[in-house]
Amino acid sequence: MPAPGSRLRDIDAADRAHLLKVAVFFGPACFVILSMLWYFLRKQGSISSGVEVLLTVLNIPVTIAAIVALDRMVGAASSRFVKTLFAVGDIAPRRNYPRQDVLIAQGKYEEAAEWFRDHLRIEPDDHEARLRLAHLLETQLKGYDEAESLYLEIRNAQLPADKKQQMQTANGLIDLYRRMGRIDRLKVELARFANQYHGTPLAEGAARELSELKQSDPTSEWPRSPT
Repeated sequence: MPAPGSRLRDIDAADRAHLLKVAVFFGPACFVILSMLWYFLRKQGSISSGVEVLLTVLNIPVTIAAIVALDRMVGAASSRFVKTLFAVGDIAPRRNYPRQDVLIAQGKYEEAAEWFRDHLRIEPDDHEARLRLAHLLETQLKGYDEAESLYLEIRNAQLPADKKQQMQTANGLIDLYRRMGRIDRLKVELARFANQYHGTPLAEGAARELSELKQSDPTSEWPRSPT
């Protein structure tokens, strides 16, 4: 087993190799582009020959600085990508429900729904399962009332859902009320969504739909957002 010191040297060697690659592929191109720029400016009469020579000499430290900056930017971007890909510390992995997924794939929607209900009896704070069950009821089983109850349970739960689940709940209720033809509740949810996510494209879309619904029924009052 290699000693810790040798592992550190391996990492340093890898960093140096990456920096060398950036220098080889990016450095000459950067130097040439800058030199051509100074040449073009001299031809245009914007700078003198002496200034062109001075800027060409300064290309060397500028190119070195650009190589170092690019190397650091690429390293930081790679680190962020790896953290996102493997959910390091920040992004919780999505829950899996293999038995339910198999039943849904087989078209056994009611049986899958029962498995979700049993799961929620054991883990009542699993909002992801509650969202999955609500969506299944809405789209496959026409269990609109139960789906609505599930969405509202998430919204009113003592253990708050995360931001992604909160938005999924809001979208779920909006889609559900559209499907049910409950224009009164749809207006309330659209107003809530537009207010809660104000300034985002989705909120602007909710506000437009709400305005269209109001125009189609001018006698109705503008719904007040409960938030």
